[in-house]
Amino acid sequence: MKQWYRMEPQTGDASVVDIYINDFIGDWIDDWYARNWGYDMGVTARQFIEQLAALPAAVKTIRVHINSPGGDVFAAILIANALRDQQASKGRTVECFAEGLVASAATLPLMAGSKVVVADNALVMVHNPWTVAVGNAADLAKTIAELDKVRNTIVATYKWHSTLDDAALVALMDAETWMDASEALANGFATEVVEGLKAAAMIPAQSAKKLTVPEKFRARVDALLAKPADAPKALAATDILRLCREGNVLDLAESLVAANATQADVTAAISAETTKRTAAATRAADIRALCASSKQPELADGYINGAMSLADVRAHLTVITAKVDKVEIDGALPVDEGALPKDALSPTKIYDARKPKK
Repeated sequence: MKQWYRMEPQTGDASVVDIYINDFIGDWIDDWYARNWGYDMGVTARQFIEQLAALPAAVKTIRVHINSPGGDVFAAILIANALRDQQASKGRTVECFAEGLVASAATLPLMAGSKVVVADNALVMVHNPWTVAVGNAADLAKTIAELDKVRNTIVATYKWHSTLDDAALVALMDAETWMDASEALANGFATEVVEGLKAAAMIPAQSAKKLTVPEKFRARVDALLAKPADAPKALAATDILRLCREGNVLDLAESLVAANATQADVTAAISAETTKRTAAATRAADIRALCASSKQPELADGYINGAMSLADVRAHLTVITAKVDKVEIDGALPVDEGALPKDALSPTKIYDARKPKK
């Protein structure tokens, strides 16, 4: 799974850690899919908070680099609060950097730094929270009231730095405001502007689909989006045949040619088949050795062609060997009394021999 962020100690300085957020901020279901299915579902608050908690005590400064189109507002607030708590409870300094696009919910963790640095070529976008709702008039009225409360929490977070009043911040959100670096500084979404920062990673294009980008910023946003890689080309049939011949798996060639396999496909198929055949050869040799040591070599082919594991073969041979070598003891045969004193098996004699001596 692609990491949506990484935490790295600063080279040569264990007291500084860099955090990179380069994807959308997902909600609880994204976290569930990431944990249970290994899917790349973007940023999740729980992962972020867990890694913050795992930072060594030597860390004194956390630098958060953001290039994100936004996402779930509640997860973003949790991340922002967790970062701010690092300053309050751990005495650490948190510095936040807008390095490309910081839009929607991604603006909330941006506010968590004691200083907020915006690159002169970065963009910051704020808007009102939105959701999908169904139901009757009462249900929709309830949703509207909830959205107003969420908007108020966003405004409260912006006021960690911005000196604008509530009405002015709400007006920016109502207008879905896109800000360049100087506008972000003027509106209190940055404490300083620096030259020449470059985003550490591109935003997945899929993650930015919901953004309505003003035309004057379109080229700048497009430059921040990851471009899909060119599809790998199918390998020529002659090359597939050559590689399969060299790998001693020529029987794979026909199916790989029919599947228009790429270089990576062919390499992976040959590697997997070679591993499989090596394991089969090792198993066969081990089984033949077991059968030979048990003096049952004629059973080897049956074991090899069957699905029994090596442990099961060993156990089965043990049973067969025991049956072949079993000595029948007939309890009806008379005791060879000539080899023993006449009264050796007398219970009285045995008792007398074993009872404690006075």
